[in-house]
Amino acid sequence: MVSPFANYDISFPPRLRRAGMRHGDNPLLRRLRRRWFLEPLVLCTVLGMLVTGARAADPGSFEEPVFEPVAAPQSLWAGPYLGFETGISQTATEVTVGGRKDDASRVDAAFGLFGGYNWEVSRFVLGVEAGAAYLGGREKGRHPTLGNYETGAKWTVNAKARAGLPINNFMPYLSVGIAATEHSLKANNKEHSSVSIGPVLGGGLEVAVTDEWRIRADYSLTGIIDSKDRYAGVSARRNSANHRLMIGISRAF
Repeated sequence: MVSPFANYDISFPPRLRRAGMRHGDNPLLRRLRRRWFLEPLVLCTVLGMLVTGARAADPGSFEEPVFEPVAAPQSLWAGPYLGFETGISQTATEVTVGGRKDDASRVDAAFGLFGGYNWEVSRFVLGVEAGAAYLGGREKGRHPTLGNYETGAKWTVNAKARAGLPINNFMPYLSVGIAATEHSLKANNKEHSSVSIGPVLGGGLEVAVTDEWRIRADYSLTGIIDSKDRYAGVSARRNSANHRLMIGISRAF
């Protein structure tokens, strides 16, 4: 590159020469040289700043924040469950012949299985449940007209609807449904055994020990049968019901 000042001879008056200033020490030349040196330096600095700013503003290097979804709190009572229960069963039977009555009551150990499904609706827990239980053996009695007899209920299966009000990990509840229960009466060498459909009412208190395990105390009253049959020429009516108080443990899924 040829300097624009290459063909010019910058001279000074003799007075300045006599003062001892050489051609190379001219102030104007020093200013020009300084300008030629600084202009490229400033230009390079500005270009470097522009390139750095463009890289910083590159959208390809921007990383979007990652948001992990927060899991909704799991319900303590909603969902399926399956359990085992054991307790005390009392089957009471009233035998009536010709207006005369006799009561037979048997208390026995009982055990069974149950399972169901719950839904949380507002502040309440609504559910359905099915169960089966062994109720015990037969009780002996003596009627003034019928003579000696044996009666009792061995097993029952039921389907119930439940409604509970949870308070923290405690839930009192009520239940209502239907049950199919076996019942028999034997007298005068004649036995009538049948499976009857009747109502079942109950209630209890359930406690959630953990998120998966629960224990409960459950009471139920089952209407078994009201039937009239003949036993060797004697007409007898049997009316029976069952009470159960059971302690159960269940696992939620």
